[in-house]
Amino acid sequence: MISQVGRELYKVPHRILDHRVFVNGEIDTFLDKFELKRNDSEVESLFQVTEIVGSLKYDLSERCITLGNQSLTELATAVNNLLNGVETLLQKAKVEREPSVELQEARRAREQRKAEFMNNLKHNYQRIDNSFEEKEEEIAELYSDLQLKLNISK
Repeated sequence: MISQVGRELYKVPHRILDHRVFVNGEIDTFLDKFELKRNDSEVESLFQVTEIVGSLKYDLSERCITLGNQSLTELATAVNNLLNGVETLLQKAKVEREPSVELQEARRAREQRKAEFMNNLKHNYQRIDNSFEEKEEEIAELYSDLQLKLNISK
């Protein structure tokens, strides 16, 4: 008895949520109403509409293609003319001007300061190299003096 109740409880959600029977019945009644009561008039009108749309599709597609080609060529020429006008305007705007006297003097001053800085940098590098060489010589003399004093042979 308890097992039967358990089986029945297990089947309850399936029974409640299974709408296939209802949906199939609704589809059948819709088809009956559509086909029998209307005597297939909607089907015939649908076929007529599809034939009209098909014929319009081919006629209009050819017209659209020809009109599109004409319009596109006109647009292409208009765009090319516009691009040529823009190019000429840019060429006119590119006229090079001489820099002002103040700008030229500022450039010369910057170049002169740069040259002085580079000369000072080279001079400082040379001083560092000279002092390094002097220190190397001093250290070499000290080690040679130590070797002589300690009688160490190489």
